[in-house]
Amino acid sequence: MGLFCALASFGALTETVGLELWVMIASVLLIWSMPALMAFNEIMVTMSGVWAMAVAVAFANIRNVPMVVTAIPMVRTQPGIRWGADLALAQFMSPTTWVHILITSEQVPLELRRRYFVAFSVTVLTAALLGAVAGYFGVRYLPSAVQPALLLLTPLYLVLIMLSVRRRSSYLAFAAGAVAVPALMTWSVEWGLVIGGLGAGTIGFLLAGEHKKKRRK
Repeated sequence: MGLFCALASFGALTETVGLELWVMIASVLLIWSMPALMAFNEIMVTMSGVWAMAVAVAFANIRNVPMVVTAIPMVRTQPGIRWGADLALAQFMSPTTWVHILITSEQVPLELRRRYFVAFSVTVLTAALLGAVAGYFGVRYLPSAVQPALLLLTPLYLVLIMLSVRRRSSYLAFAAGAVAVPALMTWSVEWGLVIGGLGAGTIGFLLAGEHKKKRRK
């Protein structure tokens, strides 16, 4: 339901800026990352070119690399890297699936984890696609005063996902980011989010003593 609502806001935005339905569906399936989808949408509207789009989407998706590195080994049924299978699983990775793997992986038998992960990922991807299509067609029937409120659904969902990881470091990082990012965004629209996000995450990690836990292990 959360992804349905989050992608409904993206679908509504896509229809508002005049992109075709098939472009929106293809972007969700191929990019499957909300920040990268927003970058794709903006560059499509501004017609900034293919290379600019490729660079923007790639940089927006760099955040997925740590998620893939930490989560894929947890769902492998055999030791060692299997490039084809692992790359296919990586394409399914999102903050939703990553958090779910961290929370539930130990409760699922090792021999069933890969199938469980694929089934869960297909389910959330399907919900996201349905939400995007619903938002695309539904936004035209909403009063104009209500339409901007749809854009709040995506950040709200990401906040709930972050807080679902019940670690003190996550709470501290969220609190630091809530203060730092808006202030830095007034200083630089281009760099405020990057610096604020990286700084807040680092502050939460250090204040919670996560580096000391790693050292003790």
